[in-house]
Amino acid sequence: IHAGSLTEWLHTWDVRSPAGKLERVRSQFAALVGAAPDEIAVSTSVSAAVSALASALDFSGERNKIVVDDFAFPAVAQVWHAQEQRGAVVEHVAATGNIIPLSHYAAAIDERTAVVSLSHICYFNGARQDVAAIVEMAHRHGALVLLDAYQSLGTLPIDVKELGVDFLVGGALKYLLGSSGLAWLYAAQDHLPSLVPA
Repeated sequence: IHAGSLTEWLHTWDVRSPAGKLERVRSQFAALVGAAPDEIAVSTSVSAAVSALASALDFSGERNKIVVDDFAFPAVAQVWHAQEQRGAVVEHVAATGNIIPLSHYAAAIDERTAVVSLSHICYFNGARQDVAAIVEMAHRHGALVLLDAYQSLGTLPIDVKELGVDFLVGGALKYLLGSSGLAWLYAAQDHLPSLVPA
């Protein structure tokens, strides 16, 4: 799949027959990130997709920490901070200059971490993070990982299975050369039965 086919779909939206086109775009995005179509939810924005995911997580127990990198797009970080009303504790992983050292993630991720919210590429400086290393760290502690790929989709190959992420969000506006108002949430098949957005 290439960005052109998705862009073509966006420009030929037919409101008289949205169901078939919705399934087509779901399948195209799934192919773009190495997922199955039934692992993809279509949304109007990344923040709406992250909000739906956040509402499906339980922060009432001991595993209530959300680790958010300082490269997070503000709307995504705000969604996680909104979970503080539900018992979540948000911890930011600080940058050092234009990078976030892996040691900062190692210090933040622990047995209390429910989810690590990670930006693939920083929206304001273009720094690319070592997703595989951070995923390994998070999974070792039993934490889930959400990868925000908004800035990387269309610029480099992304395979959710190879990266090992539990969730991925992205939108059509940036380097997929589409329009605003279309985003996706990938959720790994194993998580689907236990996650019910509120």
